[in-house]
Amino acid sequence: MSYRPENTIHTYRSEVHGQLLLRSATPKRQLAEHALIFSLITPLVAIGTFFALQQRDIPPNPSETYRAAAPEGYSEDERDIDDTEVTEFICNELCAKDSSTFTQFCLEACPIKDGKDTQIEPQIEIEREKIEPETMQVKQTSITPQESITVETKTTDIGAATPVPEEEIHSMYRDFAPRNVEITERQPHNQIGIYLTSTSVGRESRFERALSNLDTSKANAFVFDVKGSRVYFDSNAPLAHELGLVKPTYDLPIVIQEAKNHGLYTIARFIVAKDPPLASRRPETQIQNIYTDKGIGSTWVNPGHETVITYNQEVLRDLIASGIDEINFDYIRYPTEYSLQAIGLSGEEKADRIEKFLRMAREMVEELGSDTKIGISTYAILGWNFPINFEPLGQDIVRFSPLVDVISPMAYPATFSVGGYYNPAKHPGSRMYYLVYRTLQGYKELLGEDSWKLRPWIQGYYVNAQNMSDQAHAVYDSGLCGFTVWSAQNTYQDLYKALGNMEMPPSCT
Repeated sequence: MSYRPENTIHTYRSEVHGQLLLRSATPKRQLAEHALIFSLITPLVAIGTFFALQQRDIPPNPSETYRAAAPEGYSEDERDIDDTEVTEFICNELCAKDSSTFTQFCLEACPIKDGKDTQIEPQIEIEREKIEPETMQVKQTSITPQESITVETKTTDIGAATPVPEEEIHSMYRDFAPRNVEITERQPHNQIGIYLTSTSVGRESRFERALSNLDTSKANAFVFDVKGSRVYFDSNAPLAHELGLVKPTYDLPIVIQEAKNHGLYTIARFIVAKDPPLASRRPETQIQNIYTDKGIGSTWVNPGHETVITYNQEVLRDLIASGIDEINFDYIRYPTEYSLQAIGLSGEEKADRIEKFLRMAREMVEELGSDTKIGISTYAILGWNFPINFEPLGQDIVRFSPLVDVISPMAYPATFSVGGYYNPAKHPGSRMYYLVYRTLQGYKELLGEDSWKLRPWIQGYYVNAQNMSDQAHAVYDSGLCGFTVWSAQNTYQDLYKALGNMEMPPSCT
């Protein structure tokens, strides 16, 4: 691959990281003192502000709700996690304290609601009309589903001068984004798959019904859990057995054989860094504050820690040897529950630790002489404003691309705040269509010649058949061929209905 923007983008990340740390470093005590003084002076305003902030975190209708907890009957690691987390993190860490550094991002990603309803305050709405979502600007006069989205520079008179001017941010982002990339060497992945929980795979009647539905549809793949809060198949991994974490839910060889009998492609969902059992049993694996050398919680582990590497390597060895077609690494990121200051790592330093894990997986595949593919699930918002949203996550998709075969942005429209990303008067297609399409265009801008590796997740919850059709067409119009559908409850009738009424592009068959 000839295009590699690391030099430019890594320099930019360091500058952005400095600004983010500066804005997140205000002591909580100091903030509390300011809040107390303010409330004593203007109690009514303070109360109103409190309720306004509470309103901001409540989606305006059920169709915009993301799952904050596992549905009844499902384990914690079987729920869907989405881009709302990282957006809220940036809004709380950056915009709530000082929005002048990244004015445009804060206006678009963190709309302020009033205390009565979900409407954006008039002045904020006026400013929002002047700009497009975040720092990626779309030329509305020329965009069509077949064209690349271009990035423009744009200055703003909102807010005060900052050490990193917004126009400079636009310019630097523009410099590393390739233009009008055409995929000529490799064909995009053409799997259309559904997600099944370990419970669905382990119950014979559910699994057989899922296979039957796939047989009669145009879908040709399924994703299922193999490792989350425990190991769901009979692995010989020594450390996993020592920790008591091997608790089989199904017979993996039988699952793979049944899939082959039905001509289906198998994808193993493998959770990486959100591992409470490992974090609690082996505290040294926890993400640690670099200044105190103390763990910051017993939920997440450092993906580059030697014990974490060994534990997962042993499980992966058995999984790869089973003949699985692909392994999809989920939660392969850093958490958004903690402040930037608490972790103390730059986005690039987080990426170092994630890359160490991915290199281990790639070397394991090569050592076993397997053709098992490696994939990663990533946040959709990275395709809209990579430099800012990269910092808390460490998901360096450009840097990781040579190590993986599949990159799967979690392009769920419900995870985007209402009003900040889609304007029906300006943007092509429905909201479901545009948010998937625009996410993939942003990813293609970043990945360049490696764009063929994209196979997104799309939303299978709170949808109807038309929603599913719109999302699928957005994938095809982006020049891609495959997608996997996420529904934590494993209900896909609307997907099957949509697939029955549409044709894949000739280039994808």
